[in-house]
Amino acid sequence: MNSVIAGRTRSRLKADDRRDQLLDVLVQVIRAEGYEQVTMARLAQVAGVNPSLLMHHFGSREKLMLALVDRTLQRYTQLFRQMPQQGSARERLVRVLGLLFSRGWMDTLAAPELFAILALAQRYEDVAVAMSHMYRRYHKVLTQELNFQRQQQCIRCDNPPVAAQMLMALVEGAHYFSGQLQSLADNAEHYGEQLIRHALLMLGAGPLTQDEQRLLNDEPDLPFIQEN
Repeated sequence: MNSVIAGRTRSRLKADDRRDQLLDVLVQVIRAEGYEQVTMARLAQVAGVNPSLLMHHFGSREKLMLALVDRTLQRYTQLFRQMPQQGSARERLVRVLGLLFSRGWMDTLAAPELFAILALAQRYEDVAVAMSHMYRRYHKVLTQELNFQRQQQCIRCDNPPVAAQMLMALVEGAHYFSGQLQSLADNAEHYGEQLIRHALLMLGAGPLTQDEQRLLNDEPDLPFIQEN
């Protein structure tokens, strides 16, 4: 990790919320160097703190990763609360899809730390349980939304729980493999828009209209995934 990131991290660690900032350091190391490089000594070096501080807050590398899972779960819960509730049912559906395919949603748990957590989940039951809880909550929120959309006759869907699973698979795949998938797209800058169009078709909701496209483009909280 370069000195610019390290310097910025040290300045942040002067704040009161030390534990959360140490988790930020963990994410930076995973994204820049890979999970294999995550040790208490390396994190302490990047953070500019004594390793004993990390041990005080977390106790072990495994408990450190579990703390990251817990924080991610809390952040997803906050995102779930942002699910649109206003406007017509169709407008609400389009804006929900915009949120799911947004950069903000993706950045909550990027591919490097997700894969690190999934690897730990194979070895540690606490991590596996936390991840299971997160995805069950995710599935429940989407199922509730799709049930509402079905009742409003905005989608053609015989089994909302299964449709929610398929939508989750599309969202997760689009996020974690965005770099590779965008390079294969005919028009990479409209990658997010294409994902929303296909999600609507998958749900039997018809095409994205020009007015809906403008709605998404004008919505600051729902940006399309952009080319890296």
